[in-house]
Amino acid sequence: MTGKLGTGVAALVLAIPILIGAAITGITNAFTASSASPGALTCTPDGTPTTVPGLTTQQRANATTIVAVGKQMHVPQYGRVIAIATAMQESGLRNLHHGDRDSLGLFQQRPSMGWGTPQQILTPSYAATQFYNHLLAIPNWQHSDLATSAQAVQRSGFPNRYAAHEHRARQVVGALTGLSCTNLTGAPGQTRTDWPAEHATEPDPTSNGRITPRTLALVHTLRTTGVTGTGLRCHAPRPVNPTSDHPRGRACDLMFNPHDPASVADGWRAANWLTAHQTHLGIHYLIWQGQYWSAKQPTWTPYTSSAYGCPNPANLTGCHYDHVHISMY
Repeated sequence: MTGKLGTGVAALVLAIPILIGAAITGITNAFTASSASPGALTCTPDGTPTTVPGLTTQQRANATTIVAVGKQMHVPQYGRVIAIATAMQESGLRNLHHGDRDSLGLFQQRPSMGWGTPQQILTPSYAATQFYNHLLAIPNWQHSDLATSAQAVQRSGFPNRYAAHEHRARQVVGALTGLSCTNLTGAPGQTRTDWPAEHATEPDPTSNGRITPRTLALVHTLRTTGVTGTGLRCHAPRPVNPTSDHPRGRACDLMFNPHDPASVADGWRAANWLTAHQTHLGIHYLIWQGQYWSAKQPTWTPYTSSAYGCPNPANLTGCHYDHVHISMY
């Protein structure tokens, strides 16, 4: 049986305790299933041949979804190979409505272990997103062999069986890499936008200022889960714009090195993790790498600013290429 998260590394990344009393009672498990499900996939060839010999129409469709979700989440190609190999072992790339105990779907994820509702798990794009979320939370997964990384997510009783699918998984991912996919993030209405207003009453552990209880909850959650980038800073005076989110204690900047591709990839993983947990955290909008995402329009679109001349990759700070800007409700 696979898809367990009861012990080991996966259990550690699942459990996030209530951190600071009633102010953050809505945050109890940052890596359990988000209530926001990914939307429908629209994928078209991008110039690369997409024929995958030996797969049925159903298997190819499911493989396409897994690879497309990985691309949208900026998961490196090796991560997509791990996901495909895992689904090959767990379900034969079929969206199974049965399994050991309550295991379901492409990755045989279990509702009783916090992976989501049966309906969510049986949605291939949701199942793939959950697999990637847990894979990305495993330290040094990119430097581990495929079976070790897959097992850290799945907690299988047969951990050595994943490696047998690596060669075939690489073929599948290679054939499907040339896909252009849209609408993989949540559709409008799948995020929460009715957060009550808060005042900056709490000391900011990242500065000498004060932040809202919701922002403080975000700080503790990021630190508890290890989503800290190269630095984190929230309250900051803005004499030119004193009513903006930083001086009001409603924003944090999560720093990354824009000159290091690995650090940029980490930034995208953090940004996608934040969007996946918007309904728990109270995020209003994000800006990262010249892209903008908001709870009201939950898709990444180019960030424009006449004040900073964005989009402009040369303006690393003003156009948010060196940090994920997180504004809170």
